Parts: sequence; structure tokens; C-alpha cells
Amino acid sequence: MAAKAEASGWEEVNKKMRVVRLTPPLQALVPVLALPALSKNTRGMTLIPGREGLALGAILLAASGATAYALYSVAGPLGGFLPLWLVGTAGAALFLSALRPTAFVKPICVRCRLLPVIREHEALHLSGVASEGAVWESMRSRHSADSLSLAGDPAICSFCPIPKRLAKQ
Repeated sequence: MAAKAEASGWEEVNKKMRVVRLTPPLQALVPVLALPALSKNTRGMTLIPGREGLALGAILLAASGATAYALYSVAGPLGGFLPLWLVGTAGAALFLSALRPTAFVKPICVRCRLLPVIREHEALHLSGVASEGAVWESMRSRHSADSLSLAGDPAICSFCPIPKRLAKQ
């Protein structure tokens, strides 16, 4: 019964989830998105969902506004801009992605035929499964490298971690 509840939870999230390409301009606009994107093993990422994401996003927005106001009088426009850019954009991204489930996916992966697997992976995280190991265990119960015909597919990037993760037992 719990497995069925988990399955319906992530499927509902997957239906509502939007996929946003993690482009360099977006990473420059929201610097907090650039750090996880540096890893080659990262295909997609999500931010904190639900009420926690809303609360944390609102707190970060308010704190960055207060800090920008305080620094503006001391350091001028740059002192006011930096907290808004570095912390405020993170708060806005958290707040907005908590309102509607959002997966940030690397541009190369948006065109990949494994995008549905990436979406499912991120939907599992958004539905409350925090452990990476538990997510991959759940993924392996529904998919395998053989069922997805991943062996020797030249369209799959050589550094993509999905085939290796699905093949693990």
C-alpha cells in the first residue's frame, strides 16, 4: 500500500512539474543554480518543495531585501545589488519552484530520450523521497538498462550516469 501511495505521489508531481533548461544565462541570473550544475553527474535538480520551500524562499527574499537596504547606505548601489542578486534570486527561485514543481535540467538533457527518466527521478525527490539511494532503487524497480535499450546507444552521452545507475544491483 505504501509503494502504491509513493507511486501515485510522484506521478501526480510529474504531471504538474515543469522542466526548465539550466542555461548559462539562467545560471548567471540565479547563481545558486550554477553550483550543482558544475558536476558532470548532475542531469537535473530540484529545489525544496512545498511549505518549506515557500517559507525558506520568503525568508531569503526578506533577508536579502533588508541586507540590501542596510548595505546601500554604506556601500552604495553595488552593496545593495549584491545581496539581491546572490540571495534574493535564490529566494525567488525557491519560492516559485515551491508554488509549482520545477526541475532544472541541463540543456543537453532536455533533448535526450532519457528526459522522461530524469523527470521521474526529480518527481520522486519532489514527492518526498530525499535519499538518492532510495530514488535509484525505486527507479530500478521500473526501469533497466535493457528495457530502455541503453547499451551502445550513440545518442546517450558517454558520461551520462543513468545507464550505470540503472545497471547497479
